[in-house]
Amino acid sequence: METIKIPRPTIYWQEQLDEGSDFFTSEAIAESDKLLDDYISALQTSKNDTAVWKAIENVVKGFNQLNLNHEYFIETTEREELAEYIQKAAEAAGLFYDGDVTEEWREEW
Repeated sequence: METIKIPRPTIYWQEQLDEGSDFFTSEAIAESDKLLDDYISALQTSKNDTAVWKAIENVVKGFNQLNLNHEYFIETTEREELAEYIQKAAEAAGLFYDGDVTEEWREEW
């Protein structure tokens, strides 16, 4: 798997939290990092596009639930950051798709 060329969105979220923002919580950021860690691990072991798509589905559904659990902390900016990161990671794993890979499973974010 190639290197992902953009930073993880949670880096920005943590910076905002550290600067006093009450939009994010430490718990939401930690759970987001866990979802992204699991996603990257799944991509690293994926053998084909089907496995990459399954990893995408799992991370998107995970963020659907996480967003619900943490009172809808994923808004437009966070959605764009997450979708771009998920897309770039999938591309680094060899998937090429012209469109938003998260769209099929994404709810309310």
